[in-house]
Amino acid sequence: MEEKKHSMFSQFKKDVRRRMITGLFLILPVYVTFFVVKFLFGFIGGTLSPVIRRLLQVSGTTLPKSSLDEFIITSLGLILTFASLYFIGIFAANFVGKAIIHYFENLVTKTPIIRNIYSSVKQIIHAIGMPGKESFKRVVFIDFPKEGTKSIGFVTGSTSINNDKKLISVFVPTTPNPTTGFLIYTTEEGVTDSNLTVEDAFKMLFSGGVLTPKDITSPNKTTQSQSSGKNEGHT
Repeated sequence: MEEKKHSMFSQFKKDVRRRMITGLFLILPVYVTFFVVKFLFGFIGGTLSPVIRRLLQVSGTTLPKSSLDEFIITSLGLILTFASLYFIGIFAANFVGKAIIHYFENLVTKTPIIRNIYSSVKQIIHAIGMPGKESFKRVVFIDFPKEGTKSIGFVTGSTSINNDKKLISVFVPTTPNPTTGFLIYTTEEGVTDSNLTVEDAFKMLFSGGVLTPKDITSPNKTTQSQSSGKNEGHT
């Protein structure tokens, strides 16, 4: 009788644990998404919030005192930020805007220290965000941190040594924070292409390998095996 009670109690604990884990996995994505959206909302909307507060002061309006007032101001800041970006884009597209931007860029690029920071940030943003670029669009595997182990890498560009040997630059991100990592220069033979998209690769990195596809193929190896099979058929 006691053994039966013990068995029932153990089963009850397992059921409780299983249901709690199931609930955790259901609520955790919602929880994380909520805080990410909340952070972005506060970050973007809060950028121009001081401007709105100043306008309220100038117009004689009472400054916000409640959470609802803060929410309204942040929402107005969010709308104002997107509107400002839109009109800046329009301004930058015409002749006068281009001339003014070019003038200020010349000033910045002639300022010591600041020019290095500005040019580096600009190149990174253009490499990632501008259409037609090849950066972060090719996912490969590379032997890192030692031979025989594979790490995910993103091919970000190419260069050459003495105009002879071609090298590709591979960014190897860390997990679960892929915003940091290592820059490695290697040959094309030093990497293995994959059928992974950038989105798939980031899912693997953020999850620490939990969200890994069951099978990862290499397009180059598939092509090589097909060509070798055809050659064998002709012999």
